[in-house]
Amino acid sequence: MAKRSKVGPFRTAIGNLVASAALGIGGYAGGRRDDRRGRNWRPFAGSAAADINPDNPDLRARSRDLTRNTPLASGALQTMVTGVVGTGLKFKSTLNAERLGLDEDKASALEDDIEAEFALWSEQADFTGQLHFLDLQSLAFRSELENGDVGIARRFRSAPGNPYGSCLVLIEADRIGNPRGVIDTESVKGGVVYRNGQVSGFHVADRHPGDFMAKSVNWNFVPARGKSGMWQMLLPFVPLRVGQPRGVPYFAPILHMIKQLGDFTDAEVSAAVNAAMFLGFEKPASEDSMSPLESLVDAQGGAGAATGADEVELEDLAFIRLPPGSDLQLKTPGRPNAQFDPFFIAIAKQIGVSLDLPFELLMKHFSASYSASRAAMELAWKGFTVRRAHLVRGALDPVLEMFFTEMVALGRFEAKGFFDDPITRREWMAHQWVAPTRIQIDPVKEAKADEMDVDNGFKTIEQVITERTEGDFERKHRQRAREHVKRREAGLEADAVARGANASLPQEVLQG
Repeated sequence: MAKRSKVGPFRTAIGNLVASAALGIGGYAGGRRDDRRGRNWRPFAGSAAADINPDNPDLRARSRDLTRNTPLASGALQTMVTGVVGTGLKFKSTLNAERLGLDEDKASALEDDIEAEFALWSEQADFTGQLHFLDLQSLAFRSELENGDVGIARRFRSAPGNPYGSCLVLIEADRIGNPRGVIDTESVKGGVVYRNGQVSGFHVADRHPGDFMAKSVNWNFVPARGKSGMWQMLLPFVPLRVGQPRGVPYFAPILHMIKQLGDFTDAEVSAAVNAAMFLGFEKPASEDSMSPLESLVDAQGGAGAATGADEVELEDLAFIRLPPGSDLQLKTPGRPNAQFDPFFIAIAKQIGVSLDLPFELLMKHFSASYSASRAAMELAWKGFTVRRAHLVRGALDPVLEMFFTEMVALGRFEAKGFFDDPITRREWMAHQWVAPTRIQIDPVKEAKADEMDVDNGFKTIEQVITERTEGDFERKHRQRAREHVKRREAGLEADAVARGANASLPQEVLQG
């Protein structure tokens, strides 16, 4: 029996692949190259760095131009910042008393201490001394959306009256790049330096390349981590491809569409204004005779401004004198354009899909039913949650680790085992970033739904407080107890116990 060749089938398979590639024949219609639609559609299959880095400077500049000059883009950006960051993600310590060997009261007191220290640091978090940490969050996230990424560097500054020295410096994406504009290499891509496959640091310009200054740009290497292992610079961005060194602006996929829609809007507004102007053409009987218009101007003592040899403007009126015998045909303007709004809405819906913003939220226009509006808000909230999680993991959690380490090292807070065991270290830093409250389309219906979820055990009271009103259950519970006592003393809640309105309050409080 003859031996079966192992090389033959392999060569056959390779030959089939080569033949299929040459003929443009495969299993997917989208991969065909022998039809009219796909014949000239041959995009370059580059790496993430090759596809992104060369275009990034133009993408950033165009993205910023849109947010400055196009209402739809600036509104979409602000909606995303408001939904994800709002007034700022607030730090809340959530110590696990059992795992740290503490009783509940002690753990609660320590949480208050940690939050008080973080609030003190937050006031001086900005190296320039201009912004609060909550404001830095909003600015950093906005910059990441506009430019694709943002640098966050750790600096040390000693200031009188401030026990903490660690501060944050935000670095706009344009300042991070290859020195002197050299092309990417295996170890440096878009200003990101790699060593043994890992990000080891970044090349950062000492000033923005677009500054109008005679001073030349100098480049400095900033390590990603210091000798102690603590981070020195972060570059948060949303990765879209494997091996992607830099982020791309939020509007990158639809820059041209938003730009053209903005130009179309400007053109329609200008056309409507022009159509609203009164325009008259005068044909004199002869070149030597004084026209009625000239007689009118002469009678008014020369009122009106002559803008040309044959044109006189009287406020918003324009009269143009034509040579004798000439004729002019005008197209009657159809303004306002009845098709403008449907067309604008159709394109805006596509833009909203790309930006992960439902049309209702993109346009700030809720005209559908409660169910449809609620569904749109739920979709938007999920998108905000994804972006918020990225911001927390890429920026806020590392910043918290920096603060916590300095706080313990300074002796301002005693955290037993913090520097000895990574698990213990993580337990001491257990926390939650309290996000902006969800938008309530119908507060009564949503309050009723929350009440049912709490009764059925699907939600906790603290979860409802976090989602709807912000704040902290423990603090609100104590405040409600104090308010209840005051109201009972004033005779305003004499039958509260009978009604069961405050069944969640401690019995000793209810009994006065």
